[in-house]
Amino acid sequence: MAISTQAYKALERVVGAKYISDDPAIMQGYKSGPGGYEAGLGYERVMTVLPAAVALPKDTDEVQRIVKICSRYNIPYVPYATGFYGPKTHCHVDDELIIDMKRMQHFVWDEKHMYADIGPGIIYSSLQQEAFNKGCYGVIGGGGAQCSAIANLLGDGWSPISLKIGLPHRRILGTELVLPDGELVKMGSLSNCDDPFWGEGPGPDLRCILRGFTGLRGCLGIVTRMAVKYLPFIQESPKPQGIAPNTSLALDEKRIRWINYQVPTKADQVNAMYEIGAAEIGAACTKVPVFWRAIAKAEDKEEFWDIWLKESEETLANFHLVRVMLIGYANEEQMDYELRVLDDIMQECSGKPRRTKPSDESWLKNADSAGMWLMTGSYVSVEFVIESLNQSVQHGESFAALKASEYTPPLFPDFGDPGWFQNFESGHQGYSEFLIYWDQDEDTSYVDRFFLQTSKMNIENNYYSSHLGPHQPLFLTGPQYGPNYHLWLLKVKNEFDPAWICHPPVPLAHDVFVQRAEWMHDMIDWEVPEKFPMPSWAATITKEA
Repeated sequence: MAISTQAYKALERVVGAKYISDDPAIMQGYKSGPGGYEAGLGYERVMTVLPAAVALPKDTDEVQRIVKICSRYNIPYVPYATGFYGPKTHCHVDDELIIDMKRMQHFVWDEKHMYADIGPGIIYSSLQQEAFNKGCYGVIGGGGAQCSAIANLLGDGWSPISLKIGLPHRRILGTELVLPDGELVKMGSLSNCDDPFWGEGPGPDLRCILRGFTGLRGCLGIVTRMAVKYLPFIQESPKPQGIAPNTSLALDEKRIRWINYQVPTKADQVNAMYEIGAAEIGAACTKVPVFWRAIAKAEDKEEFWDIWLKESEETLANFHLVRVMLIGYANEEQMDYELRVLDDIMQECSGKPRRTKPSDESWLKNADSAGMWLMTGSYVSVEFVIESLNQSVQHGESFAALKASEYTPPLFPDFGDPGWFQNFESGHQGYSEFLIYWDQDEDTSYVDRFFLQTSKMNIENNYYSSHLGPHQPLFLTGPQYGPNYHLWLLKVKNEFDPAWICHPPVPLAHDVFVQRAEWMHDMIDWEVPEKFPMPSWAATITKEA
């Protein structure tokens, strides 16, 4: 089912010869890897393939015309922005088209109503800088400053600075969606006017379906436009200082401050977070993995290992840090008030201030995510949960115990550190994330097996999990976690995309993976249908690679 000459010429007439290619060298640039997030995983080796061609539309109209051609010629395609999330956002099917939307740089700033109307080619760094210039701030998702804002908001989109201003995806307003048949659906207030100010509108709200809890990676259509809400910030834009690559933002410490407190016990740590949330102060309140501190101190990989290997299970078990960021959004008086309240809370929790870089701007611009893996080679989040702080802690400790007992080595030795957790939504929610790191020269099958085993742990222990869904085999998670979740998700896919040409085999990609990956077969202890519910052409992708 190659892209025929006729189909290729039709695509070329849409975007122009300059913006379409099937050159093998260019196709190599669109293959997942070689380093960073999820790189080197078995999933990447088994599931990803080179695209047959790439087309770069300049606007929504061209996206619609491309999709209609794909529908006419039965060409599978993947919507692509920056590709940060590794193999899940790349081609999984032979003779597949990449629709690269980096040319779609639509950007309109509504200063009066504080929102940005953007295209999928807009990345967080440019968006955040414009927000700073306008005295505004929006939550940058965990993908970092180099990611497409639309793609990240449709996917994970978590952020450390969510204690005060909430989760990033709550900032999604009006949205345009190109369906797999080429029809354009406008959501929110865009449905009856050209003003994307309001996220709700006539008819059902499709934002939650497009996102899922962790995103469906564009398998239900292509978002070509989105309005993102921003909030008032400090009027004076933070100014860059230093010489690249050692630059930072010059922050006004009367309005923005980080403070670290060491507390005696894990219970004190959690209690302090609850009290900070109850007092409704702070922009961020978190416990970060201890080895991140070693990464921050090290100038290179060798120095990192020198620092980190001085730690042990004992040193980490006796180290409990509460990291708090205060922002005087309104004025200096607010900042002073929050400082006094924070001091009272930490005194009650026996917290002692630690030496802190007060102007650390990393979570304002979230620009360091691309370098988090450099000390080991690769990393991935095997779990992130939004529920309660108590569950966050329990989750992290159980995952750490499993990792230490069965998977270290070859996974990175973290000495039982239970990941990171924090407050969200003014303390009403907790967030935990468990990351694993590894060297790509090691046997990465352990990474894949750990990923699947933690899913089984969640089911067995009745843990709430964001990854029990499209990120795990549906026929494992569905019957146990629904019980009809898998059937419902497949019905949605069949309704939006009955031909399964938009990013196949999502949402069945993980079911296909565990069948193809020989080192996973002994872990399949759930019932798997002989044939997956796909159209006949797409069913071929379930076979052994």
